[in-house]
Amino acid sequence: MAVGPTPCPTVPRPDQPCFLIIARDIADADHAAKLRAEHLDGHLAHVETHWRRYLNAGPIREPGQTRLIGSTFLVFADDAAGARTLIQGDPYFTCGLYETVDVFEQTVSIGRYLGGKIWESADAIRAKAAGG
Repeated sequence: MAVGPTPCPTVPRPDQPCFLIIARDIADADHAAKLRAEHLDGHLAHVETHWRRYLNAGPIREPGQTRLIGSTFLVFADDAAGARTLIQGDPYFTCGLYETVDVFEQTVSIGRYLGGKIWESADAIRAKAAGG
């Protein structure tokens, strides 16, 4: 018996801003892999210590490939400076693994980890969706 989609529940909006951090590895893939291996234990200790600040995090790769090319972090912080302070304590950031690091504020709106959606109706978010 096929089961249809389940209705998406409305959940409370997170009480703290969220920031998406996209960190791209240095161009030298062999050196990047060496840095990842050398600093793995410290990196894992850092993210495990601060796990409640992360909505999600993990390495990224090109589709269908196995070589890691960077990482993304979705973190809660009061502001962008707080998000940067959090990640600057991570050995992956301090060892020179990442060539570029971009920080964006993101509205956490819907998803499985969130447990549903934050809006009651399209009308309730229409102005914000239009950039207002």
